[in-house]
Amino acid sequence: MTIKIDDGLKQKIKDEFLHGFVDENGVRKYLSIKALADRHGVSHVSLHRRSSSEDWQSQKNRVQTEYENAVAERRMMQMVEYGAELDDQSIKVAFKMIEDAGRRILEDQQNREMLESISEIDVDEDREIALAKFRITSKILRPHDMTSISSTVSNAQKIGKLALGQAQEISKVSANVTTPESLREVIEELDELARAKSSGAQHTLQ
Repeated sequence: MTIKIDDGLKQKIKDEFLHGFVDENGVRKYLSIKALADRHGVSHVSLHRRSSSEDWQSQKNRVQTEYENAVAERRMMQMVEYGAELDDQSIKVAFKMIEDAGRRILEDQQNREMLESISEIDVDEDREIALAKFRITSKILRPHDMTSISSTVSNAQKIGKLALGQAQEISKVSANVTTPESLREVIEELDELARAKSSGAQHTLQ
């Protein structure tokens, strides 16, 4: 004997049709009208007539579309958050690379000044002793070192531009960053040292 479909039971069955229900195993299931009629012990014909008159199927389609849109929007927001975090980390890496390049250039300038001072020592023995100590503790950048630094700065620029989503040099975007040298200063130093090297103006150890 089938159960009469009153308003309360109809609403319960409709809700299960639209949104599904969680079974004893914790799995959400979506049943057909016939399967729901069997589940609740009601007449297939009566339930089909009511669901058709109220167009349950169209309502279910809208619910599923809204659900899929909500899931897609949440995933998009997560992707945006992950992308922003990745960009932030990429920019930090780029500036760390630039900072290291600036530090190496600054050290090279200081070493060149020290070497210049050593060359001005009048006493040969004192000059040789100072030069020997300099060779142990200091280093003048060679052409291959400059190539490595130039490559580092170039890679940092590429990383920064991709992270910022702009076709500008990082030096134009962050000209005020000094840690200890800004990118603009690093590039200017590279250009200056490159010009000095090409003109034979750099100091070398004998």
